[in-house]
Amino acid sequence: MLITSADILALPQFSQQECQKLNAERREIRRQLRQPYTQEQGKQLQAREQELLRLLKAHCRQPVKVPPAIEPTAA
Repeated sequence: MLITSADILALPQFSQQECQKLNAERREIRRQLRQPYTQEQGKQLQAREQELLRLLKAHCRQPVKVPPAIEPTAA
């Protein structure tokens, strides 16, 4: 599957607050990876770090100041 830059820009962007939260979690994982850990813990930390990087690259290129309002659905 090929993703172009236009596809990435079309993805909904997270709020600045959400992007900061993801970055903080990524920094905490990096800190934990500098500490002793088991092989299984290392795999889990690295997998989560990769997921965070994917989210940041896709949804935090141009974070919005205020997240879009969620409109209620008709019942």
